[in-house]
Amino acid sequence: MSRTQVLRIRRPSGCHLAALPLTLFLAACATAEFTPPEPELAESFAASAPARQATAPWWSSFRDSRLDGLIAQGLARNLSIQEAVAMIDEAEAGARLVRAADLPTVQASGAATRGDLQGTGITESSSATLATSWMLDIFGGNRAERAAALAEFEAARLSADASRRAVAAAIAGAYIDLRFHQESIALTRQSIASRRETLALTRSMQELGQAGRLDVLQAEQAVAQAEAGLPALEIGFDQALNQLATLTSSRSADLRPALQRGGAQPVARFRPSVGVPAEVIRARPDIRIAERQLAAAVARVGVAEAAFWPSVSLSGSITPTNIRGGGNSTTWALGPQINLPIFSGGANRARLSAAESRAVQAELRWRSGVLTAIEEVENGLSAYGRGATNVEAQRRLERAAQETVSLARESFQGGQSDFFTVLDAERNLLTARSALAAAIRDHAAAYVALSIAAGAL
Repeated sequence: MSRTQVLRIRRPSGCHLAALPLTLFLAACATAEFTPPEPELAESFAASAPARQATAPWWSSFRDSRLDGLIAQGLARNLSIQEAVAMIDEAEAGARLVRAADLPTVQASGAATRGDLQGTGITESSSATLATSWMLDIFGGNRAERAAALAEFEAARLSADASRRAVAAAIAGAYIDLRFHQESIALTRQSIASRRETLALTRSMQELGQAGRLDVLQAEQAVAQAEAGLPALEIGFDQALNQLATLTSSRSADLRPALQRGGAQPVARFRPSVGVPAEVIRARPDIRIAERQLAAAVARVGVAEAAFWPSVSLSGSITPTNIRGGGNSTTWALGPQINLPIFSGGANRARLSAAESRAVQAELRWRSGVLTAIEEVENGLSAYGRGATNVEAQRRLERAAQETVSLARESFQGGQSDFFTVLDAERNLLTARSALAAAIRDHAAAYVALSIAAGAL
């Protein structure tokens, strides 16, 4: 909302103190209710989007019990989620504190003295006071405070939901990376074994005079190159394992035995649940958080406006004295009190201007969040759709590379080709297998990103 839109939320200009003979008419100048803004959205996404219909958690698409267990553990033990839950408790306490301002306050006090204050003898006195006060919320200041506190409480609850989704996505991402590195390690070890077989074959052919020293050196180099790539993949596996330990509040040593036994790379078994842009905006907790923060900021404008108007309170007290002697006097007081903000040096005007500016900022953050959400879904749809095409292409490439290696070895053994053909074929096979593993990882990661972008459960 622009500054002009924020100003529309303020009271009508005709609500002046001089023209307000009745308290009920004064109350009519209170701040208006907040109306959520309507985003400008297209009816559908540019890319083809599957309908929103899934009811199970999005990660159940992988059908991986190990991943299910890790996410369940993370949702139960992750420290970020626990912090978000603690923030809910804080926001709820703040809302209760604001509600207390609408209720009368009652205080009791007592005193007793004994002494010779004037040199005429010992005297005793005792008294008790019962006092009460009640601030009348004529101009809606307390009501605006309550609205702001409620909006902040709702934002805190949504933040916990957003934190749970973020943790689930982070665990799935780390698990996908772990299985990718695990698969890459297995492929590299297979390539090392294959290259060692080629090296043994080359040495045998050298002894028979069918291969030269250069062929043997190249075969040894191929083995060393594959072995040199293994540590980086093992480091990647360890880093993914350590990240899973952090996200689930576990120890890496406890997770390693089960995860190191190996497992297939995660592959989504059904398409993500997306729907139309309006459904995405309603489902995403970050957009709803921004909307609640905007509501709180607008309510704070009402709080700042209320400071321009008089505040009225009712107070009373009763104080009996000489209680121990049966009581010989009682004082009491009862009446209203009004405070008029005649001159504040521009402080109230500055506070109102700051509140309006914060409301404008909150509205801009909400609109920016809506645009970002749509962009993320569009990017996710593109990455997920093209990722599936890439996986199929990489599978075909891997099969062709495997057949090429077999033919190259047969040709080399028959003396029909040189060793370079075998060496290139083996390198291409490892590259093709690694590319296929990376494509599977990217497609799974795209599924996770699209599910989160679409606000899936």
